Amino acid sequence: MADEALRFIHVGDLVKGISEDTLPMDDLLAGRSLSLHAEDGTVTALSFSQGGRLAWEVTAGPGAGDAGEETCLTTRPREDVAVVDYVASSRRATAVTIVLDLQRSAATTVVGTLPTAEQAARSAFALATDGAELTLVATSIVPAVIDGPFVPGAHPHTPTDELVGKRVQYVYSETEAYEHIYLNEDLYTWQCLRGAERGLADTDRCHYRKLGEELYLFVWREKVIPTLGVVLVDWERRQSNGKLFGYEGGDFGALSTTQISSQATLLNVTSYVEAAAAGP
Repeated sequence: MADEALRFIHVGDLVKGISEDTLPMDDLLAGRSLSLHAEDGTVTALSFSQGGRLAWEVTAGPGAGDAGEETCLTTRPREDVAVVDYVASSRRATAVTIVLDLQRSAATTVVGTLPTAEQAARSAFALATDGAELTLVATSIVPAVIDGPFVPGAHPHTPTDELVGKRVQYVYSETEAYEHIYLNEDLYTWQCLRGAERGLADTDRCHYRKLGEELYLFVWREKVIPTLGVVLVDWERRQSNGKLFGYEGGDFGALSTTQISSQATLLNVTSYVEAAAAGP
């Protein structure tokens, strides 16, 4: 393996062996309407119907009057938690994940947009020289309240460092396994242990939110092959469920969004001790 060329592959090729055993589509929300009240004053009305259809309309705040209808996939990783995924039909290369915490009337929305071919062609050196992020996958993570006003400081989905220091093996299928090392609040390292990317590794930008007891939202943005990953890590059940979003191939002409699920094993935990301030 050491003498072989290591080749990064596009999401469309990667998911062929990684999405074999995923959560089924759930009809928990079918026939239900609710509104999301975001921190910036935006209110978005959502109406779900049978067959995985979602109608949405911004009724207040920035973007008021915008509306659309999408084909979505709803899954339920926990009894009172629903995850709604769709590719936004009115926006270029954009995917949306809405985590609905129904018991606590809280939601978190992740919106990710992939770079254009021209943007992705910029070198890491050029980006670093300009003081830009090395990943060009743009992401926003927006907390909201379901059917009620947003109260600053009271939202239950909060940034967390509880995964930092953990080294975890995720087995996605008989052919695909990865490990994650959560370095700090902004970066993690991944390595493919088995599968199409075996031997490849990188360190990428990431974001963490604690959604509940031993339940975490983990979002990552890969820089080499433009990729957005959004998963819920259920540490109580030692599993993760979510999606990968990227381009089908190298021509940037088609999108690929695929469910992923894995079984998680904790390999070790590193405790980082701050160096004591030097005395006189």
